[in-house]
Amino acid sequence: MIPASESRVSTAISAPVEEVLVKEGDEVIAGQPLVEMYSPDLELAVTAAELALKAAELDLVYWIPRLDRPPERRQQAEAETEQARRGVKRAQAEFAQATILAPFNATVVEVSVHPAEFVQAGQAVMVLGELSHLQIQTTDLSERDVPLVREGQPAKVFVEALGIHLGGKVIRVSPLAETVGGDVVFPVLIELDEQPSGLMWGMTAEVEILTE
Repeated sequence: MIPASESRVSTAISAPVEEVLVKEGDEVIAGQPLVEMYSPDLELAVTAAELALKAAELDLVYWIPRLDRPPERRQQAEAETEQARRGVKRAQAEFAQATILAPFNATVVEVSVHPAEFVQAGQAVMVLGELSHLQIQTTDLSERDVPLVREGQPAKVFVEALGIHLGGKVIRVSPLAETVGGDVVFPVLIELDEQPSGLMWGMTAEVEILTE
């Protein structure tokens, strides 16, 4: 069994972990903060950019009513103010990278960092999975049988750990082969008709695809 959506969430910056806001087993929603990174330099950059914008705005207020002065000076003040606004947006966007957000509604499956730990940019900090929507990926459809399988075909599924039979259908046939135990196979993704209680990520199942 695999989740319909799975993500290894990583950080975009290299910094120490300030706070881990969730734990394994928690349900999270898209956009929810997961981890806060310690980044005082990025926070100070936002403050500096905001102060620069205020200064530029004050300068612009001074020059706008001065009709007796060259228009080029007012235009320069307007350009400097717009540049300062862009600087604030850029600093805020960089500081936002210090907060790692959930990319979709999911369950926290694994947390691999802790507060004060230094994390490199691109390093995974946790694994999320959509456990309320599990699917099956086959590992034994041979290259001889794959021409018979099509999307939409029904399937019979037996989950041995739960002792139950389920219905399903083929939703994807991989165009790329894999080698499993020396055999060439084509993974097939099966959507279940229902999500029974007790079904868990990693459980195995027997699958029969009805090709006729």
